[in-house]
Amino acid sequence: MKKIVSLLLCAMLAAMVAGCSNSDKKAEPSGSTASQTSSAKIETNSKASESSEAEVSKARDYTKEKAEGEITDDGLLIVKQDDHWRAMEQFGGGSGDSYVESLNNLRDKLDSSVKIYSMPAPLACEFYTPSNLSDNYVSQADCFSSIAKRLNSEITSVDICSVLKQHTEENIYCRTDHHWQPLGAYYAAKTFAEAAGVSFDDISKYNKVTDEGYVGTLYAFYGDERIKNDPESFTYYEPKTEYSTYYYDQSFDYQYEGSLLYDVDVANSYIRFMGGDDSSVKIKTGVNNGRKLLVVKDSYGNAEIPFYTNSFEEIYVVDMRYFKCNLVNFINDMDITDVLFTMAAYSVVGGNAENIDTLITQDADNRVVDGQLTASTEDSEE
Repeated sequence: MKKIVSLLLCAMLAAMVAGCSNSDKKAEPSGSTASQTSSAKIETNSKASESSEAEVSKARDYTKEKAEGEITDDGLLIVKQDDHWRAMEQFGGGSGDSYVESLNNLRDKLDSSVKIYSMPAPLACEFYTPSNLSDNYVSQADCFSSIAKRLNSEITSVDICSVLKQHTEENIYCRTDHHWQPLGAYYAAKTFAEAAGVSFDDISKYNKVTDEGYVGTLYAFYGDERIKNDPESFTYYEPKTEYSTYYYDQSFDYQYEGSLLYDVDVANSYIRFMGGDDSSVKIKTGVNNGRKLLVVKDSYGNAEIPFYTNSFEEIYVVDMRYFKCNLVNFINDMDITDVLFTMAAYSVVGGNAENIDTLITQDADNRVVDGQLTASTEDSEE
């Protein structure tokens, strides 16, 4: 049930869940490695990429500076920094109680050999809210710290706020979209890999590809002409390692083998990663370390996935809003060794977190066998 690529952006914008994009399916890509569009500038020479983290690390505290801009009637924060308009959704705060309870519940249901990690992703406003527009500012770092203190001591909390803070002058967040840039996801993925004790490729090992003229979701959401008239570059990174990508529906019934990075036009740049959120994904890599990662995510997590292809033997990716399998059974059936929860701040403290509890409790009798979801006893009798 392929859809024409040109309809993707409209479909994506029409189906939003709690402020996070839900992209419709696109035509099946061919091949198991990434492809590029004609609109992209391709840099395959590693010297043209960031050669080391030390060389590119640039910290600047934008929150202590004043900037031209405003909070619009719709609540959008839009500011002019370094001669460009940056649009940001604000963070309203929250306890994260549902998130904490769900992860603690999962910890109790799994064998202690299965490692669980919590890595909430901050929104751009954490780092780029100017001092003169900070009346509504709520610290995401403090929120995540509070959540970490209430998680089971056997759940590893991964702090990426402090890491991203050291790179604020780099292109780590989109200016026209509510997502981060892949470079921000890279720093997050690197921090997680260090916490998990697995190998991780430096960004210089990837092919660097840039789409020019990107205008993202925040213009579509809010319609502010300043966003439309100041497009940005969207830079992503293609793994050079060997891997194969398999797509499944939300009940984990097999669909097709395809590409991890979809061939899309510049208007759909962020949904390049696995085509968005509609499918569950399995990636088999050339790594031979016995580690199998399950990523439970919203759309923020999508941009991280390419960076794990040299870290884990197998990678499973599910969206907590749509996945239909019982999470405990799935982890056991797939012999998962590591479970990463990675999602945007508003998902952690908002209604999306309630879906994690649903994943843990739904369809407890259903199991995945040989890549197929088996019916429960009750369903079979019918």
